[in-house]
Amino acid sequence: MHYRHALFLFNGNKNVQEKDTMLKQTMPILATQIKAIDLVQTESEQELKDCCQTISQYDLLILYGGDGTLHTAVNELAELDDMPPILLLPGGTCNDFSRTLGLPQNLKKFGPVINHNETTDVDITQINNHFYTNFAGMGLITDASEGIDQELKESFGTLSYFISAIQSFQEGDTKRFYVKADGEDYEIDAAMLLVMNGSFIGTHHFPIETIDFSDERLDIVIVEESNMNTIKEWLSLKNVFSRTKELSQIRHFQAKNVVIESDRTLQVDTDGENYIQTPAHITAGKKKLTFITSPGM
Repeated sequence: MHYRHALFLFNGNKNVQEKDTMLKQTMPILATQIKAIDLVQTESEQELKDCCQTISQYDLLILYGGDGTLHTAVNELAELDDMPPILLLPGGTCNDFSRTLGLPQNLKKFGPVINHNETTDVDITQINNHFYTNFAGMGLITDASEGIDQELKESFGTLSYFISAIQSFQEGDTKRFYVKADGEDYEIDAAMLLVMNGSFIGTHHFPIETIDFSDERLDIVIVEESNMNTIKEWLSLKNVFSRTKELSQIRHFQAKNVVIESDRTLQVDTDGENYIQTPAHITAGKKKLTFITSPGM
């Protein structure tokens, strides 16, 4: 067996059928490689945080949830020492970082992941006094995430994100950003600015070859305008043969340390959570956590 004692955290507020199905699909697979598993159904964000503080008793943390659950957990775990590996089971709407890790989105297909037990160290990016794994975004991205209709989200899942994003593209305006990236100063007028560590947002894959969640570098993506041409270029990024040098509305560069200010205070979306405002001080690889990934990732 790979592990002696694992802590398995999942949202106890999910409906009974979903929880029952999830446990039936995962427990037989997990039991083949883990001697003992403590199951905890967290009933609040604070309980999730408190459980993360007990992780020193375990040699594996299993998280079932979406990007928001991971974000909450990471902000507790990044402050701890001697963290065990993390197994992330997709249980949200988009599951963007689990996609970045190459993990299957069908829980029934986790057998090879558990049996091979391949791990990798992942950069945890610091933003002001907080952390994120996937991305920080300003401009249209915050409008899109805040504009999602909950009933639409429950009915159509990831499609709701793109409906909201397209509405924001049509309605948005440009903001002026003052960016200092590794000592270089930029004054940028843009509809949206993303600082990416992962390669998926809203299940949408960014085929930018330099995005690497373990290279201690950030990929800054700038969407210059909010118009139909921008929408076409944004959607064209799903084509793995696209290259950002061929795009007129979307720019990209890399940096390790980024400071972003704006002409007015803006909300910053971190992994789908909106509680930070500009100015944003962002540093790549400030902390690393170990995740289980798909074989050969």
